[in-house]
Amino acid sequence: MARSWKHMYVVFRVEGDTFDFRQGEDPNLFITIKEIVDTEVQAVAEVKRLTALNSGKGSRYFFQSAKYFINDCPTSDG
Repeated sequence: MARSWKHMYVVFRVEGDTFDFRQGEDPNLFITIKEIVDTEVQAVAEVKRLTALNSGKGSRYFFQSAKYFINDCPTSDG
């Protein structure tokens, strides 16, 4: 059975200078997923909005495309 999927866009924040990451450091301390949106247009707009809103706070915002795999298995709910 083929798996169904949908393209989504993940908007995330990176704290501080990414060049300071050291081996063994937990990336969860520096990277936060802010939200997931349906289109690249929405992702670009949200990155611009968050960047303007939080300018000067040392955070940077980016987006990355990802596949959301839709669960094709029946649930126990019926």
